[in-house]
Amino acid sequence: MTQDPLPVASDGVSAWLGAMVHPHFTPDINLGHLLHALVVVTTVGGGIVGGYLSLRRDLEVQRAEFRVALAGHEARLTFAERVHDERRVEDRQFQAEMRAALDRVMQAIGGLRTELVQKQNRK
Repeated sequence: MTQDPLPVASDGVSAWLGAMVHPHFTPDINLGHLLHALVVVTTVGGGIVGGYLSLRRDLEVQRAEFRVALAGHEARLTFAERVHDERRVEDRQFQAEMRAALDRVMQAIGGLRTELVQKQNRK
């Protein structure tokens, strides 16, 4: 089967436009068609592989950034826990010291009461 010649027109633009609007297909496959198909398949496959590799690299970079951020948060959390534990120990020591001081004050008050009672008994 042969291809019909392009429509003849007075100017070249309308002739090409007519050919674009009314394409003529033939069942012939030649080397140019095979090369064109190979280029299209290679381009699409290369785009897919390139996209996959790019996405994989981006995920690795994000994973590394996440690990760094997570390590920073863990370090701050560890520091906060240590400070909290130290404060709890200090609070317990303070409470023990205050209890001891309160005992001494209560004993001193008891001693003063005893002295006041003894002074009142002497009078």
